[in-house]
Amino acid sequence: MKKKIIIGITALALVLGTLVLLQDPEEKTTDNTELPPLPTEINPVYVTFVGHIEDNDIYLDCKVYEDRKQDLLDVAEIIKAGNATFNLQIEYQFFQGAQNCEGEEENTIDYLATEYGFEIDAHQEGAWDWVGDDNYADIRHLGELITPHITETAGLVWNYALQFPELDAGQRGQIYPEFTWSPEILSGAVGYKHHLGDFNDDDLSSGIWIPKGTNDDFYIHDPDNRMVYVAGGPHGNWEGTNNCTFQNAADYAETLVNYMQDGTVDNTKIFTAAMTLPQTIMFNQKEKITELLEQLEPLVEAGYVKYVTYTELVDIWRTKFNSEPNIFKFNEIDPADYTCNQSSLSPIIRSISEPSIS
Repeated sequence: MKKKIIIGITALALVLGTLVLLQDPEEKTTDNTELPPLPTEINPVYVTFVGHIEDNDIYLDCKVYEDRKQDLLDVAEIIKAGNATFNLQIEYQFFQGAQNCEGEEENTIDYLATEYGFEIDAHQEGAWDWVGDDNYADIRHLGELITPHITETAGLVWNYALQFPELDAGQRGQIYPEFTWSPEILSGAVGYKHHLGDFNDDDLSSGIWIPKGTNDDFYIHDPDNRMVYVAGGPHGNWEGTNNCTFQNAADYAETLVNYMQDGTVDNTKIFTAAMTLPQTIMFNQKEKITELLEQLEPLVEAGYVKYVTYTELVDIWRTKFNSEPNIFKFNEIDPADYTCNQSSLSPIIRSISEPSIS
């Protein structure tokens, strides 16, 4: 495996190795290695925590809605404790539940936005908004009735030829035909078969650019177009399968950090990673959110990772990076750096403590 060195200080690696050897194995519970501050000439990896709620009529049942509402408040506390940001992506039926099940003085979705800084986005399961009763414009409109803090962010099927131009021109609602929505930011682009459980064509890139269109044109930056795409890298390996590349999205973010430090990539460009949380994680396995936050905590404290929402991230791209595109495709990752079936030692620590292997 090619050696990754986060910092060019050999002495630090020796000290760390010595500390590991001297440590009582029974006392070792977590990796508390302190990293040096991020060099000022290198940019952090921008990380966004994203959770989505899928299309399901069960949210019209106020008992179910109340339970899930409390789950979201619990997630908000976890995110707050980790000093992270959050984009909450919501389907039509959950907005309906909010509309039907909460009183005049109660508005949990708006509370998440105002008190916890959540960004509220319109969401469609598998981004298939041309099939069914509602489309992105309908979800965005209903969401605006719930909270004025809903964003201009949507998802996309990147290899479906008709969706991109419709969103770009302004999509007319099916339920609310008087409402037309023109999203400004795209995120989480998936393949056409994603909604069928086939994730092979999902976009796994990192970076930000303005797509020219769909299919091959999706990966061409066109500054004359309007919608900005924020890439997020691979999905988390939530099912724990061995047929994967990275054990979780935090491993991918750490790998980007490694690449930026050792010059594998152009560290003057913007690199992004999303910690994408399915609703099953938010509702039933919240401890996994804490695990991601704990894994990333040393990188955040040292400045190697910065938490941002999608809107904040696009603002940073425009101001700090002068809207310069970066399209870092997943096939540019060295397979030797995948973390599935490898040591449980995090890649960033492995990079400072492991010897080179020729």
